[in-house]
Amino acid sequence: MNMGNGYYKIACMRAASTVVLRLFPAAACALFLLVAADALAAGSTGRRTPIVEAVQKAMPSVVNISTEQVVQVVDDPFNAYFNEFFNSRPRLVKEAIPLGSGVVVDSSGLIITNFHVVRRATKIMVRLADGKIHPARMRAGDASNDLALLQVTDLPAGVKLASIEFGAPDDILLGESVVAVGNPFGLENTVSVGVISARNRSLQEGNRQFDDILQTDAAINPGNSGGPLVNADGQLIGLNLAIRRDAEGIGFAIPARRMENVLGRWLVPSRFSQATCGFVPDTRVVGSELNAVAADVDPAGPAARVGIKNGDRILRANGVAVNRALELGRVLWRLTPGQLLRLNLADGRNVMFKLPEMSAADLLRQRLGLQLQELTQPLRKAMGIPAEVPGLAISSVEEGSPLAELGVRRGDIIAQIGDIGVNSVEEVGRRLRGLETGANIPVGLLTLQKVEGSFVLRQYRIMLSLR
Repeated sequence: MNMGNGYYKIACMRAASTVVLRLFPAAACALFLLVAADALAAGSTGRRTPIVEAVQKAMPSVVNISTEQVVQVVDDPFNAYFNEFFNSRPRLVKEAIPLGSGVVVDSSGLIITNFHVVRRATKIMVRLADGKIHPARMRAGDASNDLALLQVTDLPAGVKLASIEFGAPDDILLGESVVAVGNPFGLENTVSVGVISARNRSLQEGNRQFDDILQTDAAINPGNSGGPLVNADGQLIGLNLAIRRDAEGIGFAIPARRMENVLGRWLVPSRFSQATCGFVPDTRVVGSELNAVAADVDPAGPAARVGIKNGDRILRANGVAVNRALELGRVLWRLTPGQLLRLNLADGRNVMFKLPEMSAADLLRQRLGLQLQELTQPLRKAMGIPAEVPGLAISSVEEGSPLAELGVRRGDIIAQIGDIGVNSVEEVGRRLRGLETGANIPVGLLTLQKVEGSFVLRQYRIMLSLR
């Protein structure tokens, strides 16, 4: 480059030749400043790293989960004086107690978190990234997978939340940079950075055994539970779960594959209304391609009646392109009885059917996680149950269901739903038909217990939260 005569040689790599531009020094200086300004605008100073961009992408979908408790306000030493002479009562206020974190998985207000975060909460509130607080209720819970699904209950019509993008199942690199986002100790929107330290770790948490856990050295503290673990592309690859208390830099997260498998079972019409589509969404990975498929097809359900079989690949649902369980579930869960579902299949078939209401047996399986059979005279005689005692025998209890968690087992008797005795599956179905997921209902149970060599029929009641 010759600086003295106003000529500047610029190498043109595309043409593999040298182009000579005649520029006066002032013009060259202006060109340099323009290029520098563009570079600064593009963030080439090094501050806007992939991690920063990942945080900015994921943060709007992270929520803080809390509950309320009523506490007595402690003001000043003169309280006792005023209480004595003016007969005033202690002042009570509601106080928000932080429980953990969560992440939005559907723009209409569905949030996934850990089951242990919300299992004992009587009132759930979520604080969004914009600071707004909304009530929420648990739509589904799975203690064995330590996952729960919440729904914001007062989201205004037309308002959409920022939902997280899921990474591809099992697309996790050992040593890749990750970000844990959450609310440790109630400190909202806290970010910590680390790497994937290991995959498929075994972890024992109470009675639960996990064999697919992600290990990371990103700081995870109390309150981080239920928050997202994201990769450098801002995609969800795990849900923060726990730390090893006797060590530093050892945190654990539930992998996104397991989350999506559970969400596939939850994001179906029967979970949110009394409609049934007769299958659940699943994700099948072929090479690097994700496919949405129909799984657990009910042979007597509406999908089977139009020819849907297990493993059928679905390309579009009600006109929406889908390539994984989560995308298909986002279409299905909104459907109600009587609405049409149109499916375009990879084999060229286009099917359409109207969603029916669930039968009484379907309601029992969906809401209570069990199957019942009527107490015939021979069965009553064999079990020692008097004819005047109402009830239905439990023939199976779904593993991980609320009743199974409470110790209810096959052979026990459901005598009452609410305050009404039941003698048929249809009666139980009618009782459940007007109740929504999350509703609490008293259930009267009878169980045979062996006492001093004899079987005794014992009666007890439980408060059950419907699935």
